Amino acid sequence: MSSIPRASSIHCSRAPAGRAAGLRPAWWLLIATGLLGLIPLRAQTTFYWDTNGATAGAGSSPSATWSTSSSDKNWTTSSAGTASTIQWTNGSNAVFSAGTDATGTYTVTVSGTVSTPGITVAEGSPTFSGGIVTLSGSAPQVSVASGSTLTFNSQIAGTSGFTKTGTGTLTLGSTANAYTGATTVNAGTLLLGTSNVIPDASALVIASGATVDLGWGHSETVASLAGAGTLDIKGGPFTVGDSTSTTFSGVIMDSGGYGSLVKQGTGTLTLSGTNTFSGVTTVNAGALNLQNSTALGGSTYGNTVASGATLQLQNNISVTEGSFAISGSGIGATGAIRNISGSNTLNAALTLNASSTLGADAGTLTVTGDINLGSSQTLTATGTGNLNLSGALNGSSGVTVAGAGTLTYSGATSNSYTGATLINSGTLQLGKTAGTNAIAGGTVTIGDGIGAANSANLTLLASNQIADYAGLITINSDGRLNINNQQESINTVAGTGTIDLGTSGYLGVGVNSGSSSFGGTIAGTGVLEKLGSGTLTFTSSFNFSGELRLTGGTVILAGISATVGTLHITGNTVLDFGNSTASMLNATSFIVDSGVTLTIINWVNTTDYFYAQNWTGAVTGTTGSTPMNQVVFSGYTGNNTQWQNFDHQITPVPEPATYGAILLGLALAWVLWHRRGPWSRAALKSGT
Repeated sequence: MSSIPRASSIHCSRAPAGRAAGLRPAWWLLIATGLLGLIPLRAQTTFYWDTNGATAGAGSSPSATWSTSSSDKNWTTSSAGTASTIQWTNGSNAVFSAGTDATGTYTVTVSGTVSTPGITVAEGSPTFSGGIVTLSGSAPQVSVASGSTLTFNSQIAGTSGFTKTGTGTLTLGSTANAYTGATTVNAGTLLLGTSNVIPDASALVIASGATVDLGWGHSETVASLAGAGTLDIKGGPFTVGDSTSTTFSGVIMDSGGYGSLVKQGTGTLTLSGTNTFSGVTTVNAGALNLQNSTALGGSTYGNTVASGATLQLQNNISVTEGSFAISGSGIGATGAIRNISGSNTLNAALTLNASSTLGADAGTLTVTGDINLGSSQTLTATGTGNLNLSGALNGSSGVTVAGAGTLTYSGATSNSYTGATLINSGTLQLGKTAGTNAIAGGTVTIGDGIGAANSANLTLLASNQIADYAGLITINSDGRLNINNQQESINTVAGTGTIDLGTSGYLGVGVNSGSSSFGGTIAGTGVLEKLGSGTLTFTSSFNFSGELRLTGGTVILAGISATVGTLHITGNTVLDFGNSTASMLNATSFIVDSGVTLTIINWVNTTDYFYAQNWTGAVTGTTGSTPMNQVVFSGYTGNNTQWQNFDHQITPVPEPATYGAILLGLALAWVLWHRRGPWSRAALKSGT
């Protein structure tokens, strides 16, 4: 090596005159690089387990100690085991064993700490006991040949996790391991000999064709789960989840056991495989995303979605489970159970442990089981998609509809919940079998008063959906009660929103003789009927082209102008024109059924007006006959009622125009008398 500097100096001396001295180190770098290429690098060594010296093979029962001590010379560099045995050197690859004679079971006692980037079990079934085995390097591997089993009762350390290869079995025994990094099973089986042997922060990856077996009754926690292999959770529970989002497309099973699955951490675990485990599923945090109808295995009662967590469905699946207990509004208030996309079905009963949210980002989520709302919590429907609840909603709590989506009550079983129903925005559709109560005894509020007109809707998809004993239905300014051409009777209504009857719908108000006050719009050409002995007060002017049918009780016009297509009197009813502000009622058609009476009160001549452009059976300008005498103004008899020729006003007689003419004539005579002046009176007195 002493010639190297001389050679270098020769090259330097041949540098062209005037070359900058600062360039000389580049020549040294080129020469040094060339020389390094001539020096052979030490290759990574592979050591073979060998306990019988230079005799071929490792020995049929080669139990011995694995350490770095010179007293434990149980290794050879000969794959056949024919070379002398040597002590272990850390950083070497370890192969068990030399030759082909170590086919049985044996024990490798680890003393202290040994390190290796790779372990291969080529034959037999060794058990590592005691000490620490550090799996070193950037990608350590443990390979177990077909028919062999490696049992790791020694602690595993290292910073890069490890990859299990080979079709044999690797058993992680009774010692908690301390390595960091992923646990990857590319082939064969990783068997857990006890609980909690995979570090909690380790990501578990199971490749297609590989298996991770928890062993009977063992529990395990990992950071995440990915891959397409098989996870046998037996008794479990198997707990998974950190902030990482992963997909597992393999099979989760529980051979001979009631395996349970727990999702924790803020990430999303997607299950897209066909799973068969029979235990409960608990979603404690983050999201569990289901993309297969059997993602949760067999049907099980007692599943749970905790507050802040979400069970997600997508991919047009139908998941069947016994029951879920749910709490909270899920991730970002998007739903404890949430439809991501597609038309998905959850065949399960739901119980609210706290106020909870069901959400649909898009598509439709159908829940077919009964829902127990409990006594002190609210079920909220949110999102821009569709939710369909086809079971029965029970309990004394209520339901709130938020977002721009649609919530539908369907099915043949009555809802019995008695809490309030609030439709703040979006649509609640009542689609139970006709005659089946979708709304039971609670109050209903349509609209929150801050949205655009008709941005909150209660829509009927079938007739007779609201119980006759239901509470007050309030339609706020942004709300609409959409009868949708169905038939419905309610007890009381209030608000300033819209009642939309459609072209042929029917709404009866006051079915239990309740009293209502409504100041909104009446749309459509259907029938609005006043039922019962209570009072219906209209507080805002309206133009309704359908039929206003009066069957009983009292209808009050509170200083408004009302136009209706048809005013139909089918029962003895009182029409009250109010006692403070002028009111007007104009009917295109007026019908009074035989044998009934319309009594008009608080009508003031030249202040209040009652017009009928057409009056079935009536003759203008006449009195004392049917049907004119069936309309009775307070202070008059029915024989005083007349339908006027010139303006079709219905009034008592003498006609207000006649009263006016008489009074006008008397006033004019009085004026003329007084204008004749003193000369006239004097002339009269003198007889001239």
